[in-house]
Amino acid sequence: MQEEKNFKINFNRILCEEMGKAFEVKPLPLDPEFKVKHSDKEKNVFIESEYHGCTKTGGLRFGEMDFGGSMLVDYGCVPPAKNYDFPIFGFDFIYASKFLIGVIDLHPISRDKEYMDKYILPLKDVCEKYKWIPKAEGGRSESHEWAKFYNSGFAFYLWCDTKYLPNLEEAFRDYINVFCDCIKKAEPLTDQEILLRRDNYMERYRDDYTTKDPGSAPMKHHFGEEWGERYFREFLFAP
Repeated sequence: MQEEKNFKINFNRILCEEMGKAFEVKPLPLDPEFKVKHSDKEKNVFIESEYHGCTKTGGLRFGEMDFGGSMLVDYGCVPPAKNYDFPIFGFDFIYASKFLIGVIDLHPISRDKEYMDKYILPLKDVCEKYKWIPKAEGGRSESHEWAKFYNSGFAFYLWCDTKYLPNLEEAFRDYINVFCDCIKKAEPLTDQEILLRRDNYMERYRDDYTTKDPGSAPMKHHFGEEWGERYFREFLFAP
């Protein structure tokens, strides 16, 4: 059992490092109730979260859930600021002693060709670059049915052996770099119809990820239904 407690993942640190190369990234105040939360059910289960400001975004919102050292989960969401509609950057990484799961994508707010060509098409080569990594036996290789509405078409979704951790870190950096380019390209929105579309999308995104994401179940189990609901709606997926 002690051997299982020796691993560590650094995806949240990588997010800040990579985005910090392109933009100023600085810590923002976070409700202490969300910053650190310990489970009432199991002594060694806890969440640590951070919130960082970054130009044109709604902030880097991320956390790490530690299951007593036997499993770690890094996850995060970077939405566009209220007057932008570039894609939402979302990620989840689960690292246990015998498997590693990585999910990375840029969720497009629009599906029209101009938008997809501008923001999403650059992901194609990144997605192809990592298709050689073998899927773990019995693991999933695509998102859940409800989540396909948000899939860019070039998502990284893989269950694999833990020896591929360096490759998943490299893939994460590549996706972040494409996302940084999206931010650089983005111009403030003035069209009220596009702004309304953006707001409606963000509301649906928050509702679906709060109620349907499989990751919400263990969080609500360990930390309570009410706290889990607030954490998702008021912090992680806040519009």
